[in-house]
Amino acid sequence: MTGIDTEAGPEYDAVVVGSGFAGSWAAKELTEAGVSTLVLEAGPARRAEEIPDRAASYTTAGRDTGATWPRQPVQSRHFHFGPRGPHLFVDDVEHAYETPPGMPYTWIRGMQVGGRSLIWGGSALRLSPYETRAGEADGCSPAWPIGYEELAGAYEAVEGLLGLRGTAEDLPQLPDSLFRGEPSALTPAESDFRRSYRRPGTRPVPVRFVPAEAGGGGWPGFTVQATALALAERTGRLVLRPHARVTSVTVDPVNGRATGLRWVDTTTAVRHHVRARVVLLCGGTIETARLMLNSRGPRHPQGLGNSSGLVGRGLMDHPLLTSEGVLPGYSPADARPWTGRQCGLLVPPPRPHGGDVRPFALWVSLQRRVRDGVVLGGIDAQGEMLPHRHNRVRLGSGRDRWGVPLPVIECGYGPHEERLYDAMRREIEPAASTAGLKDLCVADTLTPPGGNVHDLGTARMGASPADSVLDRDNRCWDAPNVFVADGSCFPSGGWQNPTLTIMAIAARAGRRAARLLRAGEC
Repeated sequence: MTGIDTEAGPEYDAVVVGSGFAGSWAAKELTEAGVSTLVLEAGPARRAEEIPDRAASYTTAGRDTGATWPRQPVQSRHFHFGPRGPHLFVDDVEHAYETPPGMPYTWIRGMQVGGRSLIWGGSALRLSPYETRAGEADGCSPAWPIGYEELAGAYEAVEGLLGLRGTAEDLPQLPDSLFRGEPSALTPAESDFRRSYRRPGTRPVPVRFVPAEAGGGGWPGFTVQATALALAERTGRLVLRPHARVTSVTVDPVNGRATGLRWVDTTTAVRHHVRARVVLLCGGTIETARLMLNSRGPRHPQGLGNSSGLVGRGLMDHPLLTSEGVLPGYSPADARPWTGRQCGLLVPPPRPHGGDVRPFALWVSLQRRVRDGVVLGGIDAQGEMLPHRHNRVRLGSGRDRWGVPLPVIECGYGPHEERLYDAMRREIEPAASTAGLKDLCVADTLTPPGGNVHDLGTARMGASPADSVLDRDNRCWDAPNVFVADGSCFPSGGWQNPTLTIMAIAARAGRRAARLLRAGEC
């Protein structure tokens, strides 16, 4: 399926796989630098009116209806499935994957122009220097080849367009972003918690998020159609093709460099080949690993860029421990609506000082749900899953309708995550007491892997081709005109929601690819 291809077809300076958070930001940087760019998106295009209001109440927006979804048994588990609409989530039957017995993985997907930005909650947090140096400090994960200082400029470029809401707090473990507005208003219960909660080295801060107010063309502000993708299209150098399922990267068998992509039009079943000087893989952590493993050739017998054997390895999600309780003494009349909009408080972890688990944060939501006249609240903990080698994506024996092997996802928690559960519970319980939560119910287990929709790893960056897939600029060691700029490049996950970092890394990689093209190095 790979090799020098001589068939006639269009040629671009760059071709990008995927139009979500990563693909759109890479395309923006490429096109604004004068690069002719093709973006191939496996799913359909959407209209702005298909995206529901994120501020609508989730108590009446399609949740708990008792409906069953035989074609979307996995997708229907997601928090946003009913309120946002099943049309924004994939058909699990058509887009199947496999897991081993006893190792469930919840793979939530938004296969469409804009990707999962159309179902995004909007939480936007920077990594801190502690996360990028964590592997050096404790040896429990590979080191990041770039530091926070190098990411800071990319964060600023992205944040300048997103219009983040939040407050400057000057906490080293949660670097401040560029904020353009105030965060969501707190409930009385949350305000009381913010005043009374005490933990050395940290404090509650309002959740930081991208607002939903409509941008250009009526698109909600949290979608890439309102931000990066809109700017890329405005340059006139972008060609966007929906319904374009990429099946493999084509590679020169002599020098190992990519020559383009093979893709199929899913509406006509016609197969195509596109040639490009640079290829950027931005289709998502699991799909990117699948595509690289399926792109074999004389120079890449184990899959594209897989001389280290690490493509597909180190899959991660963010473990989540949830809790809920009753808030006596607070009036239902003062409760805020329970919506998909980011709200409430975040308690970042103190600065790391050793210990047997990586840091984790608390997410505090109080007085935002009322059930049978009773005010409820919850405190959840979100932490880090280590990039265990045995957690991986591999190719199975089954194939999809286009002949691409189905991904087999093998992912489970290890001893670190077991200790993490105990540590999280020890922090949730006193925090709940401070909040005044009664009849507290803490989940017996962490959410199953995948459930937090923060899939990361599988093609990590590093300092050496022996122990990583990509270099510090997201270039594939084995095929230097291939960039991988989605969540798969993360060497470790940190505790923060990763979307802002994915956009920043993709923008950085797009700028780097454009410079190399101008210099004639690609």
